[in-house]
Amino acid sequence: MHYPERVRALLISNPNSTTNTPAAMKDIVVALRSVESLTIKAVFTAYKGHAADIVSGVTAEDFDYIVCLGGDGTVNETVNGMLDSDPFRSRPARKLPTLAIIPTGSANVLAGSLGLPRNPVDAAWYVAGLMRKGVSSTISVGHAANRCFVVNAGVGIDAEVIATMDRLRSGGTRASYFRYLPEVYRAWRGLQTKPPRIEVTVDGKQLGHDLPIAIVSNANPWTFLGDLPIVTNPNLSVRGGLGFYGVTSLTGVVGLIAAANLTGALTGLREPFRIPEREIRVDDASEVRLETARPLKFQLDGEYIDLRTSLSIRVKESAIRVVALADDYTAARFTKTVASRPVEERLLNMFGKRLMDRLRRRNANA
Repeated sequence: MHYPERVRALLISNPNSTTNTPAAMKDIVVALRSVESLTIKAVFTAYKGHAADIVSGVTAEDFDYIVCLGGDGTVNETVNGMLDSDPFRSRPARKLPTLAIIPTGSANVLAGSLGLPRNPVDAAWYVAGLMRKGVSSTISVGHAANRCFVVNAGVGIDAEVIATMDRLRSGGTRASYFRYLPEVYRAWRGLQTKPPRIEVTVDGKQLGHDLPIAIVSNANPWTFLGDLPIVTNPNLSVRGGLGFYGVTSLTGVVGLIAAANLTGALTGLREPFRIPEREIRVDDASEVRLETARPLKFQLDGEYIDLRTSLSIRVKESAIRVVALADDYTAARFTKTVASRPVEERLLNMFGKRLMDRLRRRNANA
């Protein structure tokens, strides 16, 4: 009689992530148990950086899969732990466990870029189906300031917003789309009065100076605004090089239109207001260097890091394996599933999701 080979999974769960409820956790475990011969060791994170500590030194000889149940912060910690915070010196992907992501955060950017469902239970069943078939794909990992990132790195408005949200979270405020929105507005106003002056060099070629915003992406699309994903580099692949996006000016009505275009809004005004003339966009870069005259806030994967006057950002392709299909979540799919919907419809959907999350938490605690 043939007995199937045992499949070993280390489940890392962040109990404080936005949509991680006891009811959802039960359904997620049921979904994972549907994978034949899967044995699961579950560990809950207890402090910031715990996920990295848990997986540090773990190899493919220890576990076949690391199942990350959390938001982008937990995913970032897990990747840093797997790669010892340096993808250029770590073990190759074939000697590491395959990463499976079940999103329970407020944004879940990498999961969205990989085409995974944003609902954690739906994602668990989807991931379990791929695991049963042995489906996985390699992705790139960025590196900056001695840390790995899988979504993006940036200075400017995104880092200002994230720094503020980190401060609010440390005071007990729960992250949500609608707490981000006023901070985006405040950061925007700040850029008008005291804009950053960022000099950008991509693969050894200087592309811009005195830029008010500079974003280096590993994933597409990305966002901290729910159903209003930000698309800076539509042709970017999470399996290739880095994408760079910057604008020469964000002032006035034209700057507002340029920012709105990134969410899929006001796109009909791009040509009349000559928005492309303000944009600097590069795909598939190996290294991006950012320099500023004064220290600016810097973020990686939605986490504020520190203040910097210079930053070198590199990418390691095929750094880790993830449970996902090999095809990319491209701009065409994004446009079809999200951007083609009116902005007001997406905003209404965001309100509906927020209400449902509150009802689920209330029922779980009843």
